[in-house]
Amino acid sequence: MKCHACGQDNADAALFCTACRRPLLAPSKPLTRLEPLAVSAASAALPPAPAPGDVGSRHRDTQSSTDFGPASRQSGYSPVLTNDEALEAMVGPSGAMYYLTRFDRLKRGEDGGWHWPALFVTWFWMLYRKMWTHAVLWVVAYIGVSIVVSAIAHVAPLLGGLLSLAWCAFWLIGPALFANRWYYNHCIAKIRDLRSRGGSKEQMVARMEAHGGTGNLVVAILAVVVIGFFGTGVLAAIALPAYSSYTVKAKVVDALAQGNEVADEIGRQYQSTGQLPADIDGIVAHTPHQSKYLAGVSMSIVGELELHVAPTPQIGGTIRLMPADEGGHHLRWSCSTDDLRKYAPKSCQ
Repeated sequence: MKCHACGQDNADAALFCTACRRPLLAPSKPLTRLEPLAVSAASAALPPAPAPGDVGSRHRDTQSSTDFGPASRQSGYSPVLTNDEALEAMVGPSGAMYYLTRFDRLKRGEDGGWHWPALFVTWFWMLYRKMWTHAVLWVVAYIGVSIVVSAIAHVAPLLGGLLSLAWCAFWLIGPALFANRWYYNHCIAKIRDLRSRGGSKEQMVARMEAHGGTGNLVVAILAVVVIGFFGTGVLAAIALPAYSSYTVKAKVVDALAQGNEVADEIGRQYQSTGQLPADIDGIVAHTPHQSKYLAGVSMSIVGELELHVAPTPQIGGTIRLMPADEGGHHLRWSCSTDDLRKYAPKSCQ
């Protein structure tokens, strides 16, 4: 059946023209007059009126105003999936205007432009855009090139330094320069693969929307990274110093425990002989508790003990044990320190 508006040949059972989508009119009787030689543009744009008494034509006019599906609801609908529609489905609603504009520039042979997210979070941007292969290759390339550059630097330090600078510059700036092109090539390759699986236009669009768009994996990874950095920061700022201080205090107490044993032995000898012992080193060597954090013990002429404590290579100091005769040659010891006041027990502060 020939369309009266555009002249397109259609199937006899068709209700609408496949070219202009206008309703087809099936004449019920032969034409009795000649068609006009020229038709104005305004007249040609209107559907031809049905002939008087043409019941079939009036029936078709009634059907044309009825909603038969997407073809009658959407202007310009085509069952063929165009490249622009495929790219729009692959990109998804997030950033569609930005990427489709950049894709048009790339198709015209122009530059894809600068990409800020790829500059700061390259790997996470690749995961966000479901560019799994690119993300893996990016990590592998970083590790591989870094190893090669390090090996060259050991043999030729100057050349290795220049290559390292060049690699760092590309690592920082390269993704921002080529990200739009990488994403465009990724979308084109995916579209080609999904088209090859066949199906209707709606099926292909659904597959492209499922394989394209943005992914939630990067959100989960970013959450883990943020929590990890936050936890590490809290650990570094609070937990580690508190734990370090606790361990130093424990070591100081351990050294003081041996010093108290030395003082007790001196008190026993003084109570039995009335004199302070002369061999302080022998007493220190034979105490039941031997602390590796007590570097040495010295005694003054009046019996004051100085404990040289070294809990860590960076932290060290002296704790003094001072005797007082309470009568009957019984000594009572008091403790004080200036160097280790932060770590000594309260009895020594």
